[in-house]
This record gives sequence, structure tokens and C-alpha cells, in this order.
Amino acid sequence: MNIRYLRKRLNYNLIEYQKSRMHSVVYGYPYWMTIDPSSVCNLQCRFCPTGQKRNKRKQAIMSFDNFNTIINELGPYLFHIDFCNWGEPLLNGDIWKMIKRAKTYGVTAKVDTNLNVVMTDSDISSLISSGLDRLTVSLDGATQEVYEKYRKNGNIGLVMDNMKRIISAKKAVNAAGPHIHWQYLVFRHNEHEMQKAEEMAAAAGVDSIGFTAPFCSPEWVSSIDKYNNYLKKDDKLGFKNAGGVCGWLWDGVTINADGSVSPCCSVEEEKDDFGNVFEEPFRSIWNNDEYRLARKYVRNRRKTNKENVCVRCDHIGASNHADYRIFAKQGNV
Repeated sequence: MNIRYLRKRLNYNLIEYQKSRMHSVVYGYPYWMTIDPSSVCNLQCRFCPTGQKRNKRKQAIMSFDNFNTIINELGPYLFHIDFCNWGEPLLNGDIWKMIKRAKTYGVTAKVDTNLNVVMTDSDISSLISSGLDRLTVSLDGATQEVYEKYRKNGNIGLVMDNMKRIISAKKAVNAAGPHIHWQYLVFRHNEHEMQKAEEMAAAAGVDSIGFTAPFCSPEWVSSIDKYNNYLKKDDKLGFKNAGGVCGWLWDGVTINADGSVSPCCSVEEEKDDFGNVFEEPFRSIWNNDEYRLARKYVRNRRKTNKENVCVRCDHIGASNHADYRIFAKQGNV
């Protein structure tokens, strides 16, 4: 076992121990990070705060130097990085350079993209050589008419062409990665195209396709209960999986394109963030008053005269991140 992995593993064990006891002060570092290379997007997806221009975040493209500031502090402890949150990551020209840098710290890396960008052969080559482990393509339909109902301004032909070119280029150099995953948000208007999407995915050579329950308006919810995140109680809608422990406050962090730190990937407005890594070291943010207040609330579920976005959250436990190990290449972790 090498020293780098041993440090990550010891940190992981410490975090898991402190999470199990819901300590308000955390001595380890998060082992999962969501980072937003770009808070700008080229689509206007119906329930996305960026696409609908309802959020109050500054539009920003993270520079490589600023990314380096973050990865140099957190990289030694991270197992996984998601490169995406409120924007389209491929609009950042340094995205593949960032991933290549992150890989020097032995992390697994995933990019979520709408893939509605013009990609040159050089772009695709950089994608493959970056060491990216998983490319998740958001594609919610099998025809343009259905797809664009949610992905407003999206071009399904461009997405399919890009996906096929990436798969072809990957095969040409016999590359093991990235794993190409087609993510399909299931709404009422597109549930009838799920089988067709599976057939298209198989024909294109996609590694996997997954159908996901979205967070959306009630009238958009799928008629298939498996893809419905909501429960109705006393004429009010609630979240099926709410009420559990929110692991984010101990094991994960979200850092936005302008360096602001969110306690999880669901925080829409910058006013609810807990600090900024371009203004102070992450370590001083990680145990500041906002984080300690949030952890105490998740532990005790008692409101006080102080509150923040976590205390006001109505879906605690409903949006925990995935297990980092599902993105790992065999033998890496």
C-alpha cells in the first residue's frame, strides 16, 4: 500500500467515524468533491436555475490557476471529483487540463455534460488522454421533439454525433476509459421513449444507460412510481427519501466556479454558501460557524434562533452523493 493511498484511507476512516457520531467539528477532509468548472450554460433546461436564469450566482469560468489552488489543498485526501454543478463544464477550455492535474492526486473523475458543444478531433483526443473515468451525457429523449421539451435549445443530433465520435476515438486508441454513460431523466412526457433510447444506446456503443428520477414540478413527474421522487401527504408534496443523515456535511463539499463553498450540490444561491476558497484556506471554512451549525442541526434536528440553508433544507438525506467506488477503475481504490 503506497503512502498516498494510506493517507487517503486514514482520512476516509476518520471522516466515517466522525460522521457516524455526527461530530460538529471535523478533523479530516472531505473525500468527495463536486467542483464547477463553469457556472455558464448553453441550454435553458426547464428546472435548472442556471438555464432559467433564476439563480443569483455570478457567471464564472474557473481558471486553471484557481483550480490548482483548490486541488493542492484537497487533492491529497480526495477519492473522487465530480466536474459539474450549475453550468456546462465543456464551456471551460481548461477542463481536460484540470482533470489531468487532478489525476496526479490519484482521484477518480467524472464529468456530467449536455454534450451540446462543437467538438474538434483535438478536443476528443484531450478528453480521452485526460484520464477521465466517467463521462455522463445528459440526454432525456430519443427524438428531437421529446428531447427539447426539457433540454431547451438542445440538439439531439449533435449530442449523438459527439457521443459516437468519442466512442470511436476511444476504440481507435484502445483506451480503457472513460466509461460513457447515458443519463436519462424520466418525465411524464418522455417515459414512452425509454425503450427506444436503450436501443439507440446499444447501437451507438454506449457503455451504460441509466434512467433517473428528476426533481421537477408535479405536472412533469413520471407516471412510473420508480421515477417519482415525491410523496403526497396532507395535500402537500414531500420527498420520498428525506429525513436521513446528510453525509455531505462530513464527507463531501461543493466548490463553485467563483470559489464559493456550498455544503452540498443543491445550494442554488451564493448568499447561502459557507465561504470562499479564493479568500481563505478551505480548512478554516470547513469548521466555521456555518458548518458547525449545520452539523448540529442534522444531529439534533432542533432549530435555534440561528439558521442557514441546511437548517431550512426540506430534503435532508434525499440527495447524498453516490459511493465514490462505483467510479473507480479496478485496482485503483
